[in-house]
Amino acid sequence: QYPNISETAFSINLLGFNLNIQWYGLSYIAGILLAWLLMAKLVQNKDLWFTGKSIIERSEVDDLITYMIVGIIIGGRLGYCLFYAPSYYFDNPIRTIYVWEGGMSFHGGFLGVLISGILFGMRKKVSLMSLGDLIAFASPPGLFFGRIANFINGELWGKPTNSTFGIQFTKGQGQYCASSNDIPCFRHPSQLYEAFFEGIVLMLILYYLVFFRKALKKPGIIFGSFMLGYGLTRFSIEFLREPDAFFITNENPYGYVIEFFPGIGISMGQLLTIPMIIFGLLMIFVVTKRNFDAN
Repeated sequence: QYPNISETAFSINLLGFNLNIQWYGLSYIAGILLAWLLMAKLVQNKDLWFTGKSIIERSEVDDLITYMIVGIIIGGRLGYCLFYAPSYYFDNPIRTIYVWEGGMSFHGGFLGVLISGILFGMRKKVSLMSLGDLIAFASPPGLFFGRIANFINGELWGKPTNSTFGIQFTKGQGQYCASSNDIPCFRHPSQLYEAFFEGIVLMLILYYLVFFRKALKKPGIIFGSFMLGYGLTRFSIEFLREPDAFFITNENPYGYVIEFFPGIGISMGQLLTIPMIIFGLLMIFVVTKRNFDAN
């Protein structure tokens, strides 16, 4: 049974106004704080880097986090509007800035952080590959908390299942199967699957590569591993996740953006993830074949 938790974590009365603090907002704060701590830890350990010197100074981590926050918010929101509901936001462009209505895209946020990271790296004149490694290493906690918030909100639930992992959601359309609006429906808790594999497992893999395999000695390995690991996980779990409502029609009940055969296709999340898998593989292959000169 789904633990029916309120989307509001707590409320604060501020100067007579009741301010509701949402779990989703707290997940962003927790992810950013942990990313800041992880990056600070990494840049202080100079022996891990291939030059014997950290890519940026500890004092510059604060600036990098600021760039990342801007990239996450702008990229995540624009990504959602363009990838998942373009016609709606083209008809209602002002609602693009209504972030309080919900709607953020990981792939958009990823592109936003990528662009903001490049701008930061060019400004600081540092290796973009090593900077990518630093950001990638600090990213999984944010993915973990984001998916936990999705679960608490009762959104992005999985497909119906008879397995022992099935959970009966009690919010929105997730509580019913498509075939009936009065029979309780048990679904895959796909949010928890993603929290575990994208957050915990991927973090452990990157930690092992950094501290036991000294992967930062070859700039690009961690960034490539993050893209590959996230891409494979997201692509696989997407098969167990309910398709995005925006793409579901009578002619396309599965919500595929590309349908190869009747009932067989890929979702928008999978389509956007394929380039990450390919680019991650290519980066790992190229970097492992390259000889690095510390000078």
